[in-house]
Amino acid sequence: MAENRITEYNKESKTVSWFYNDHKDEKRHDVTDNVIDFINRLIIHIPDYHVLTTRYYGFYANASKKTLDKVHALLGIKKNKDYSRETRTKTLKNKLNKLKYRTHLIDSFNLRPNSM
Repeated sequence: MAENRITEYNKESKTVSWFYNDHKDEKRHDVTDNVIDFINRLIIHIPDYHVLTTRYYGFYANASKKTLDKVHALLGIKKNKDYSRETRTKTLKNKLNKLKYRTHLIDSFNLRPNSM
């Protein structure tokens, strides 16, 4: 549940007001619950320890990047970002190199790796 769906918290009466959109009739439903009942409703959505959840599926899955490229080409949509494996690997290596102490020294003193 997103935090912006909580509309009000009343400390004196210990109630939480929140809303949800029902997908059946596309209407907004406002609910006011006791704090304990709200927490009970909320924690049932937390997965148990060691339970794996699907993070990305469909077009968002790493395995379907080629399919997504074909869909972009068919629809004539320009991609905002290059998601190729080479670009992702290069970006990751750059991030990891920034973490190395030697790289920080080279960057700060403008030294080339061959001159050390």
